[in-house]
Amino acid sequence: MFSASDTGVTTLWQSPRFGLLPQRLYAVSVGVGEHGTLHDLENHDVQVIAAQTSKPLNRSVAMPGATVYVTCPNDKALARHDAFTVWADAAGRAPQPAKTAAALAIMAAVITAASFGLAPVALVAVAGALRLVLAGVLAPRSAARALDWNILFISAGSVGPAAIVVHSGLADVLSDTIEQIAGGNLFFVVITFAVTTTIMTNLVTNAAAASILTPVALGIAADLRTDPVTLLALIATCISFTFLTTFRHQSNLMVMEPGGYSTRTFAKFGTPLVAVCLVTAIAVTWAILT
Repeated sequence: MFSASDTGVTTLWQSPRFGLLPQRLYAVSVGVGEHGTLHDLENHDVQVIAAQTSKPLNRSVAMPGATVYVTCPNDKALARHDAFTVWADAAGRAPQPAKTAAALAIMAAVITAASFGLAPVALVAVAGALRLVLAGVLAPRSAARALDWNILFISAGSVGPAAIVVHSGLADVLSDTIEQIAGGNLFFVVITFAVTTTIMTNLVTNAAAASILTPVALGIAADLRTDPVTLLALIATCISFTFLTTFRHQSNLMVMEPGGYSTRTFAKFGTPLVAVCLVTAIAVTWAILT
């Protein structure tokens, strides 16, 4: 098909009359380089079935960055294809309108319980996920497939370095060092906190960076008689600058394999992004404090 819309392709695929139910439908992004026509992207596993083009597929050039709809048995076949960088499941299981009310009720209950502190957030989230399975909104197999064990193990392992920093006395040393570097100058205090928070959040977890630097910020704000909320807001902003490494945030891990990214890729493109974010955060904080 060509001149196809997203809705049209997915609707056709979910129709039993389409006849390709054993296969999966994926929306893929064409990678950089020359790949010939869209028809040339096919192999024994992958078949191109739709694209947004005014020409037939065998006469449409595979432009880098273009979205193409392909069918194949699983995403492993896409991972072996050199022409594809990022992909997403475009049409899997058909929607279940009968379960919508139950899903919304469970989601509302989870948000309410977590917002009012009725139970720990982690416990509420797990209970909500189990309730979705028990209510039939999610099949047990679908719920199990949604778990990315690599991300879970890496996230769990990152707790260790954070605990070492907190309990080894390194946090106290860091506090004294920040005070000495800043030297009581408010502008240097802002720069030091921004840079230190960004470095720490890319080495340990953002929660550990915040827990270590928050009491330091409160103490320095009291000494300088400045607004502590602004310094805390600066720390809360900078712990989100986790763009330099692949393992500091779940989002980085989730896009790493589908995008074909490496640690070098994150360092290359994350460094200028972090620099721009740091300059912006420092400028805004300094403007508020003065």
